[in-house]
Amino acid sequence: MALKFLPWLIALIVCVHSKSPYKICVPAQFLKDCEIMLEVETKSKEKLECVPARDRMECLYYVQQRQADFVPVDPEDMYVASKIPNQDFVLFQEYRTEDEPDAEFRYQAVIVVHKDLAINSLDELKGLKSCHTGINRNVGYKIPLTMLMKRAVFPKMNDHSISPKENELRALSSFFKQSCIVGTWSPDPKVTSVWKQHYSKLCSLCQHPDKCDYPDDFSGYEGALKCLAHNGGEVAFTKVFYVHKFFGLPLGTIPASPSSEDPTNFRYLCVDGSKVPVGDKRPCSWAARPWQGLLGHNDVLARLSPLREKIKQLSTSGVNAKPGWFINVLGLSEKIHHVADNIPIKPTDYLKKANYTEVIERGHGAPEPVVRMCVTSSVALEKCRAMSIFAFSRDIRPTLDCVLESSDDDCLKSVRDNGSDLAAVDDVRVASASNQYGLHPVFHEVYGPKKVPNFAVAVVKKGSSLKTIDDLKDKRSCHNSYGTFSGLHAPLFYLINKGKITPSPGQCVQKMSEFFSSGSCLPGVDKSENNPSGADVSSLKKQCSSDNTPLRCLQDGRADVAFVSSADLDNYDESEYELLCLNTEAGGRDKLSNYQTCNIIVAPSRTWLSAKTSQSDVSIAHTPLSLAELLDKRNDLFNIYGEFFKNNNVLFTNGATSLASTLNFDFNKFKTVHDVISNCGIA
Repeated sequence: MALKFLPWLIALIVCVHSKSPYKICVPAQFLKDCEIMLEVETKSKEKLECVPARDRMECLYYVQQRQADFVPVDPEDMYVASKIPNQDFVLFQEYRTEDEPDAEFRYQAVIVVHKDLAINSLDELKGLKSCHTGINRNVGYKIPLTMLMKRAVFPKMNDHSISPKENELRALSSFFKQSCIVGTWSPDPKVTSVWKQHYSKLCSLCQHPDKCDYPDDFSGYEGALKCLAHNGGEVAFTKVFYVHKFFGLPLGTIPASPSSEDPTNFRYLCVDGSKVPVGDKRPCSWAARPWQGLLGHNDVLARLSPLREKIKQLSTSGVNAKPGWFINVLGLSEKIHHVADNIPIKPTDYLKKANYTEVIERGHGAPEPVVRMCVTSSVALEKCRAMSIFAFSRDIRPTLDCVLESSDDDCLKSVRDNGSDLAAVDDVRVASASNQYGLHPVFHEVYGPKKVPNFAVAVVKKGSSLKTIDDLKDKRSCHNSYGTFSGLHAPLFYLINKGKITPSPGQCVQKMSEFFSSGSCLPGVDKSENNPSGADVSSLKKQCSSDNTPLRCLQDGRADVAFVSSADLDNYDESEYELLCLNTEAGGRDKLSNYQTCNIIVAPSRTWLSAKTSQSDVSIAHTPLSLAELLDKRNDLFNIYGEFFKNNNVLFTNGATSLASTLNFDFNKFKTVHDVISNCGIA
């Protein structure tokens, strides 16, 4: 009897399933934009649901695990997706331009030469004057380098005494007679300056050879053609769209237009050495960049048509005003907003179709350089591996490898013994670790919107009479936790350095409490590992309560001064609190925002150390510094700071906002702090 209801039940289940919302993954910072998008009226009544994630990298995992259905991606994200184990991703929609709605690829890379240039092979590009779009750009740098390095005549790029990027610059400088390759060559400005002086030939065809940076009339897609036509260039690397624009040729939906440039004087140079007119409908492209698009899991294909129609209607709805969700959620843009239905394709196959996998995987010649980052937990190992594949997809080299050890000290030993190349230490350990293991700092974290180090600071209520160290005698103090630089090491060092207390093993903290004789709150001071002798530390707990934060301590009137980090100051109201300028002889007070000039001492950031090896510091630091620079304004792609899978301070501290080179950073001041604190027996 029940069997006759089975078809009806199946139909009901299918119906309910088909009406469940499509889940689009969005970086959490754009969740509000996504929620606004859900309110947009479209003819399609299909429902979308916003699934927030840390960033696009996490979105890929959400889609793989069916926590979300799809996410907008760039070709580089498709490459990352293809490397995720047990994935079944498909690209089911492309984002194209209204100018080229039927184009197979976003753009095609071409070589343009003068028609009478007497060469018949790519080998004969050697010794010519070359014009490029700019450093690290696809058609003007990555793609030609990918193709040229296959030629025996092109210089080798596997000198491990210099960085992979410098290998590229040296090879190009040796191969071409003169060039114009503008831009930021290294994430470290000093290194960029040195390289531009050393490889000045790569700037000599630019409008401003001394700057060799944007803006420059002979850079960019059209600028490379200007360089070819009007500045002595013999070969230009650019893309088909701008060739047609430069010469006024029709393309896609764009009609021909007047141009002062004569296309009959120029040719495309093909990989086989032949030449074709620049107006040819089949330009001989070296490689192409695929379109951006929407990537989903395989189950999306079962009900694809309604989703495709919904996305198209949303694109049409937002194309004029271009609200936040248009760009931040759907991944559309001013130029790229034509939504096209492609035959669903695996990301690996999609990239290979454009020869773009080869561009991403471009190496420098065996043995490929690798920088090994040592980590101390399984979650840090997972994050390191995610950073590695992400950086690799964005053409950042050397390749990052990940080594797991059980502790920070084991990582330091691993670097010392050449088992890895980078290990991190916190706070005052920078100096001791450097000395103990024979290592040196390579890069460190910076913090806040100004991207500066943290500072240990002293905070008082506005209107306080306190101005100098002597004014603090016999007052009440509240601190960040025992063991922190801002809460313990900095005030202790300061009191010792100013001669207010005398350091002696096991007695320094007690003497600090005697200086603040009205009582303090130093959270954690009574823990057995911090007070193994069982000394009376009641005075250091006198001002503590159920909430031991220094801010609450000040608010409740339990302290006259709070010792905290500049990273904590966002929680303090500038109308109520000020800083004590203990770093100046005159003392005084200043606004909270002026912590860089009014503080106790600069705090040592979490710092990565390395050993002197065959690889240079520039090479070892290049990948993490380049990654930080790339993500500076795009942490929606990959947020390498902050919480990671609900874990804090993984590889980098949560409060970090960028990384900076330590090549010219003086760590001696921290050695002084370390030496002083060591005399107390607590460092």
